[in-house]
Amino acid sequence: MEQNQATPRRAAPQPTRRQRRIRRRLRLVRNWVLFLGACAGAMVLMTTGILWLLPKAHALIAGPEVFEAQQYDGSAYTLDLADGRLALVNTNLPLTAEPTPELAVADDATGQQLEAEAAQQYRTMAEAARNSGIALTLETGYQDAAARQAAFDAAKQAYLEKGLSEEEASAKAALTVPMPEASEYATGYAADILAADSAAKDETFAQSRAYEWLTAYAAEYGFILRCPEDRQAATGMAFAPWHWRYVGVENALAIRASGLSLEEFLALGQLSAANET
Repeated sequence: MEQNQATPRRAAPQPTRRQRRIRRRLRLVRNWVLFLGACAGAMVLMTTGILWLLPKAHALIAGPEVFEAQQYDGSAYTLDLADGRLALVNTNLPLTAEPTPELAVADDATGQQLEAEAAQQYRTMAEAARNSGIALTLETGYQDAAARQAAFDAAKQAYLEKGLSEEEASAKAALTVPMPEASEYATGYAADILAADSAAKDETFAQSRAYEWLTAYAAEYGFILRCPEDRQAATGMAFAPWHWRYVGVENALAIRASGLSLEEFLALGQLSAANET
């Protein structure tokens, strides 16, 4: 009986010497393409990293941005004592009637309002501060009679709880929170400004970057520091680095340049006006 014999498998043809050279060259080209691609990718990553690190390295080397007020030429400035933005309200000049300012929301986050012009200027100022990495917060703006009374009563109560008499507590409270009839928060021009990284309403705010920025640039938007550190005798109020007052840009620049409080600046202006008549 015949048995089927398996057909022998034909051996694969061996590549010629020319084909082997071509294959080696193709592998070499492929390896070079992969190598160059990897190098290009690494260069892109390195360049991106360097570009990302450069500003940070510059900031570390140069230190924090320096906030510096521009020089002011007040030769063309004329004080207008009838300017309502310069209205003075304090213990010596209390309100004779409740003001009715046109109000607008100045800070969407807190909902605090200021007089309309002051509100717009505050918004512009806050945006400029954000561009410098400073997040300002309008903690207190316009207050009606009830709000002013509540603020003063709360400050007074804190001193009463420390054991002070009624008279002593009222006097101490009035150094930082004006009595309702002596409060310019009624005008819509007073603003208590803090910052996201410095929200304490005390003298420590004077050590913050936000205060440094405000001291340098707030006048360019019409705001002045209302109760300077060395002007308590004139203002009747203790140093309040958070308490700012809108007076208009030209007025603010002139007041800042003078180094005087609002009371002193207006008194000097009144004296000059009297001497001219």
